[in-house]
Amino acid sequence: MRNPTIGKPAIGKTFRWLKRNLFGGEVRIVPKLILYFILIAFSFIYIEPVLYIISTSFKNYADLVDPTAKWIPKEGTLVNIKYALEELKVIPQFTKDKTFWETISSSPMFLSVMTSVPAAIIQTVTCALAGYALAKLKVPFKKALIVLLVFNYIVPPQATFIPMAWVFRNLKLVNSPLAFIVPALFGNGLKSSLFILIYMQFFRKIPNELEEAALIDGAGYLRLFVKVMFPLAKSARTTVFLFSLVWHWNETYLTKVLYPSLNTMSTIISTVKEDSNFAYWAGSTYNIMQVKMASCLLLIGPMLIVYLFTQKQFTESIERTGIVG
Repeated sequence: MRNPTIGKPAIGKTFRWLKRNLFGGEVRIVPKLILYFILIAFSFIYIEPVLYIISTSFKNYADLVDPTAKWIPKEGTLVNIKYALEELKVIPQFTKDKTFWETISSSPMFLSVMTSVPAAIIQTVTCALAGYALAKLKVPFKKALIVLLVFNYIVPPQATFIPMAWVFRNLKLVNSPLAFIVPALFGNGLKSSLFILIYMQFFRKIPNELEEAALIDGAGYLRLFVKVMFPLAKSARTTVFLFSLVWHWNETYLTKVLYPSLNTMSTIISTVKEDSNFAYWAGSTYNIMQVKMASCLLLIGPMLIVYLFTQKQFTESIERTGIVG
């Protein structure tokens, strides 16, 4: 007769191994699989609109109405990109009536760059000064200022629209190229509160011994900031510059209020419409949505390229500061 106890130690050992490696120990297969599934699901939620924009930008009408060509166009076309390039005036049209500078300066792409890049650079420096002061210096009412920063960040811009418009009108900054530059000079541009908090968190993690050594060597606080602190904040600088550049690049609400005559990429994209030229290129079967998606692709393309070159510093800053926008 077979002994029922034979094989039980092996089964128990196998069960303990599975329990240890699937749910505990160093491997933890099941928790990792669950975590990976959640991360992939959330990643797809964020990347799906971008994939849809890219796919639709190269679809013709037949691909658009074909349910089997949701992601990869079967035929494909560049007509949408061509029309979007001309409608958004990404490529300047040189004529004899205008000089080279007049043609370039009226291009929405040029205006977008000249509006967003200088403001982002200035904001990166001025917010660093404010963040360093709140993190390392003895500032009166520091806690109250930090609370005001957080409050200023969470208040929607629509709530401060009337007083802001009144101030800008009295300062003669409405419809002026300085509409975004002047606030950035004083650390009060788009989302400056968030940028100051990012710098503050970063500078707080720098050892005080480094600051004390520089002060003992005779450096003042301004020289300490310029020579030591600001160069160390490379990852924070990259994050702030990237955030500021993207927000200025995509800004439409304040642009139409403070600078209504300015035609940037983000403001002119809403004017993309049907016309005879597009009908000539695409024939009688087209949909304006494809052209709008192509315009969106041209709008977000430069920012995606910038992020590809700065993602390492961006990720490092998020890990060190723990603050995201």
